[in-house]
Amino acid sequence: MQGILIKAVLNVLMTVLTKDLLLKFADMVLDFVEDYVLGTKSEIDDALVLPLCDMIRSSFDIPDND
Repeated sequence: MQGILIKAVLNVLMTVLTKDLLLKFADMVLDFVEDYVLGTKSEIDDALVLPLCDMIRSSFDIPDND
């Protein structure tokens, strides 16, 4: 039953999602992660996570629109 439900949800998502919508969603997720990391006092996550976010943005051509 769960497999059928997951398959149905995936089919709906595949028909609804467009490239622009996926880019906006990815930008939103990356913005959230970047803001959260910058809000913490730890400098280790700044050195690890922020360059990773930059790499993801440049690899998938996701502009930082904030």
